[in-house]
Amino acid sequence: MGRWVVVVIVAAALVVGGAAVALAMGSRALAPARSALNYPWAMLSDEAETMNDCVECHEPADFHTCETCHDDHGSAEMANVPFNDLILLVGDVPEPDYIPINEILPYREQPGTHVSLLDFLAEHGVTEFESVTMASRDGGFVTVTRENLTPEALLMPHVDGVRFAAENLHVSTWLKGVWRIVVVGTETPLTIDGQATSIGRLLLQPTRSVTIEQTDVMLKSETDGQIRKAKTASRVEGVPLHNLVALPDFRLLVLTDARGQEHIVEGWETQGALLVQPMSPGIDGRPPVTLLLPERGRDQWVNDVVEIRSEE
Repeated sequence: MGRWVVVVIVAAALVVGGAAVALAMGSRALAPARSALNYPWAMLSDEAETMNDCVECHEPADFHTCETCHDDHGSAEMANVPFNDLILLVGDVPEPDYIPINEILPYREQPGTHVSLLDFLAEHGVTEFESVTMASRDGGFVTVTRENLTPEALLMPHVDGVRFAAENLHVSTWLKGVWRIVVVGTETPLTIDGQATSIGRLLLQPTRSVTIEQTDVMLKSETDGQIRKAKTASRVEGVPLHNLVALPDFRLLVLTDARGQEHIVEGWETQGALLVQPMSPGIDGRPPVTLLLPERGRDQWVNDVVEIRSEE
């Protein structure tokens, strides 16, 4: 029993002595003594190493705060961020595309790694717009109008890819794992039966996916001589055409493309047709729009559509 008393006294003396030294050296505050009792020593040791790493980039008075960890770094360990992942930028943009996260956040080894959402959009030709909608991998989404976006609205690294956060917006609008950004522009370059709209507006409506270009493939194994088969195809998402036209039982569909050329499609050919956005530049900066016709081959789809008119 006496030996344990000595151990306790020595440990207490070390704690008190350490506190006195810390105060003498100008420490603003001490870690609560109960931390040593409530948490494993191994975890506290790891935390101490993390704090030492923080000191290399931040002033001691600033590190390990909500602003430093969450706002600047997205609460992420940089080494684990999947920078090879992609973000889909679509809607009223000159050139929709899959953008590697590594291109959005190229300086991930430096402190304060992030990019303003407004700067990101401007780099892709979007300077005037009405709203931005972001979707996360877990099914969440948030729409923010232009007047509610400030330079403090940021895209930053996260273990789920990219995180959206903005100090001037409620925390419930912050998203982790952003994979899709839909832009609604100020212009309405697409007309459907006299109604002006845009592909960005349409993509926020109910959409549907179809399987196209399904092909049978087979390969004879060099190992066992067996022939094995599979099917390959593409899955494309778009807005159902029949939800948009004024005449549900139209006989003909007249489409005008960006070059002014008219295309005639019979009503029976439009079964399952979708308005989709291809991953290609539009003409004269217009967001590209394609009428996908499942009953036709890709070379017979109508590209760069600017007007659709249904006729009896």
